[in-house]
Amino acid sequence: MDDFSSILEPLKEKLKEKTGAAKTSFDLWFGDLNITSFTEDCVVFSTPTKLRKKILSTRYLQVLKDSLEETVGFPINIDIISLDDEDDFPKYSYSEIPREENESKKEENIKREKDIQSILKDTTEKRTILDEYTFDNFVEGESNKFAKAACMAVAKYPCEDQNPLFIHGHSGLGKTHLLYAIMHHIKKNRPELKIVYKTCESFMNELIEAIGNRQTAPFKDKYRSADVLLIDDIQFIAGKESTQEEFFHTFSTLYEAGKQIILASDRPPREINPLTDRLRTRFEGGLIADVQPPSFELRTAIIRKKSETLGITLSSELVDYMAERLNNNIRQIEGVIKKLYAIVSLTGADVSKESIEQIISIVDPGNIPTNAMIERILSAVSLKYGVSVEDIKSKKKTENIVNARHLSIYITRKLTDLSLPAIGKIFSRDHSTIISSINKVDINIRTVKNYEEDLNSLIKEIKGL
Repeated sequence: MDDFSSILEPLKEKLKEKTGAAKTSFDLWFGDLNITSFTEDCVVFSTPTKLRKKILSTRYLQVLKDSLEETVGFPINIDIISLDDEDDFPKYSYSEIPREENESKKEENIKREKDIQSILKDTTEKRTILDEYTFDNFVEGESNKFAKAACMAVAKYPCEDQNPLFIHGHSGLGKTHLLYAIMHHIKKNRPELKIVYKTCESFMNELIEAIGNRQTAPFKDKYRSADVLLIDDIQFIAGKESTQEEFFHTFSTLYEAGKQIILASDRPPREINPLTDRLRTRFEGGLIADVQPPSFELRTAIIRKKSETLGITLSSELVDYMAERLNNNIRQIEGVIKKLYAIVSLTGADVSKESIEQIISIVDPGNIPTNAMIERILSAVSLKYGVSVEDIKSKKKTENIVNARHLSIYITRKLTDLSLPAIGKIFSRDHSTIISSINKVDINIRTVKNYEEDLNSLIKEIKGL
């Protein structure tokens, strides 16, 4: 079996962050996970037993797929086999192929796997997350200039003036990059400081496990002894009363001790609901920096820098075309360029508008212009609720129309980069009403049975997935 450690190691690190599982639990399900086959279409994982295969295929399949895609930089299918199940092997063996063809096919696949492994090493092993996500590699523009400056100030002088630092902006705009850049700088220049980085989901999972195992003391000590605490996606704390209570005390302990706190969210503190007032005031008590969607000029600069880093030559026409099409976020741009790099390296083919278009359709099948997306949203919600688009945009307050309006506003916020005032213009509402609509849908997601499932199905339908 080929050595895929250059992929497995960073993959397992991502899995640890996303699952938030304790070491014993993580080692049980993921410790012996290996890669059996890696092609441009599918990665085949192997695990020792049928039980582990079952658990991975049911409980952890999506998080495994998401973590793998983040590791390699583009969407890819996965399959899981167990080493003690003979039924798993025929479709991945060559035993039924005549010997000469078998050997030829085997050599061809081994070469392909080695080629892909070599390519992926360039984007994983040789450039770890801390190497890649630095301030030097963060492409600056008007939309993120202030946020970068704030993060650099905190990185250079942690535990001093800007505390807490609260960064907010839509998903995929570079918030996590900035958090890692802060960590990278502090690790390099202040190695004596204890840094703790977690996603909000991991923090919650650890708290739940600590309470269940009656191990809250080690949990509290881990977070409250940090010199620098970074929490990503803090918006997920909304509505979680026990987590809010614990985080309030953690926040207060660190703040009073003069330790640095850095939070990242997809929305500003005032839009995180429900959130206790005492937490909201603390989130707003320091420096708040927002990251806006990248302009055409910034997207162009990012495409040029990232393609040059990977040795891809793109004409000005192709760069402009990509910048025009890839207008959602920076993560989307990174995914397309990494996929382009893998394909070009394997096939040796020249980059063309057609090949870029094909990759965009794979990486982001829902990539369509904003105006067309809004039309899709209104049409789909109109059909779902049996009301007209005109009614949704009107001042009517019939319950069915109001619910359709709330949902339309929420999905528009989720699937486009429009600002709240811009969304308000579409629905003839002010800024505060738009926030209220988004919060009502958030509450329904948490309290109404099957609401989130129906919402996700409608979003997939709108995106054409």
